Amino acid sequence: MRLLSAIWSDIRFQIKQGFYLVYLIITIMYLIILSMLPPNVLTIALPLVVFSDPSVLGLFFIGGIILLEKSQGVMMAIVVTPLKTEEYVLSKAISLAFVSVMAAIAITALSPIINVNWILLIISTILTAGLFTLSGIMINAGCNNVNQYMVKTIPYMLLFVLPCFSLLGFEYSYLFTVVPSVAALRLLLGAYHGIIWYEALGLTLYLMLMNYLFFRNSVRIFENKIVYQDQKI
Repeated sequence: MRLLSAIWSDIRFQIKQGFYLVYLIITIMYLIILSMLPPNVLTIALPLVVFSDPSVLGLFFIGGIILLEKSQGVMMAIVVTPLKTEEYVLSKAISLAFVSVMAAIAITALSPIINVNWILLIISTILTAGLFTLSGIMINAGCNNVNQYMVKTIPYMLLFVLPCFSLLGFEYSYLFTVVPSVAALRLLLGAYHGIIWYEALGLTLYLMLMNYLFFRNSVRIFENKIVYQDQKI
């Protein structure tokens, strides 16, 4: 019950702060750009756009949300309320994943692409959003303003994005699937272009494991460097 209340509170907070409006504008821009692409380019561009959607949302928006809540004293409230740190972090991941899924469905449904595996699309979008949102929470630790967060985010974004070029194909490129972002993109591509069931299952289980590990680590870092650090201050 606390978790559901926290998720609903996060959604209302994000709407109030204009995150949904910004994301609606971004989604519309994506749709306009995609509508101008020829079909052969669209089949590649659409999965990449959908992949970048939760990446940007999770990694960049979460930083602004946490910094804004820090300035409003929300972190101090976590210490004295029944809401656990695990519930706070999970609420952030779920609420942002919800937006990512809605955007992915809208962008895909309004495109001429057919034969999409919708279940796999939703699963891959949720797992991708989780990875980047939890990464954003870990990166946010120790940042006092947006500029610090943006600078600190750049090397991590490169670390996530550059290995994805391994999907272009070269000798031993498949080994890069161990990088969570590569596994997530490979699974998402499977939703549009087809994928062997056991490969999809393996990627899904691997990404679920990575999400769990990221979650446990983000909770630990969040408590040590944000919640209780702010309490000391």
